[in-house]
Amino acid sequence: MNKYNKDYFEKGEELGISGYTNYRWMPGLTIPMCERFISYLGIKKGDNLLDYGCAKGYSVDAFNRLGYNCFGVDISEYAISKCNDSIKDKLKIYKGSKSLQHDEFKKFDYTFAKDVFEHIEKDELKILCKILYNYTNTLFVVVPLGENGKYIVPEYEGDITHVIRENKEWWESFFIGVGFKIRKSEYIVKGIKDNWSQYEKGNGFLVLDTSLTNVI
Repeated sequence: MNKYNKDYFEKGEELGISGYTNYRWMPGLTIPMCERFISYLGIKKGDNLLDYGCAKGYSVDAFNRLGYNCFGVDISEYAISKCNDSIKDKLKIYKGSKSLQHDEFKKFDYTFAKDVFEHIEKDELKILCKILYNYTNTLFVVVPLGENGKYIVPEYEGDITHVIRENKEWWESFFIGVGFKIRKSEYIVKGIKDNWSQYEKGNGFLVLDTSLTNVI
C-alpha cells in the first residue's frame, strides 16, 4: 500500500504521520510562490517545466494558469487522482524514466523538487537524480536541513516518511557526486517557505545545472 494515501494528505496531523490536514488548492499561496520560482530562476515563456513530486498538482495548475507549460509526476495515485480537472492531462504517476518522456521535447528546461528528496532513501535518491540529470537542464531543489540526526525546524519531524536529515554541505556534495553543477545554494529565498525563515539554516535552496562551472 502506498504510504502517500488519503490519510497522509487529509488526516496527517491528526494521525501523526505528516504535516497535512485537508491538503487543498490555495491559489493565494501557490500562485505567488510559483511567480517567485519564475523570477528567481529566470524562467521564460516557452520553457518546459516539471514538478517532480507534484502531489495533487497545485503548482502545476498555478504555472499553467500563469501561461507556462508545466507537467507533474508523483508516486501517489491518490494525490494524482485528486488533481483539478484542468490539468489531468499534465500529470502522470511516476514509474521510472518513461514517465519523463515527451514527444514534443527531449528535456525539461526546469525541474522542481520542493520538499520531496528528504522522503527518499539515499541510495534510491542517487538513482533518481541520475535519471533526472538526463531529463532536465536545471533542477531546483528545496529541502529541509538537519544536523546531528535532527531537523533544524522541529515541525519537520512530524512527517514519518522523512528519512534524510543532512546539512546543506552534504546536499551540495551529493548533487556534485551525481554530476550536477551548483549555480546557487542558499538557506533563504524570500517568497518561498517564508513561514520558516526564522530558522536561519532550516531549509536549503539549490539550483543545479547540467553544464556550468560550480559556484558555491
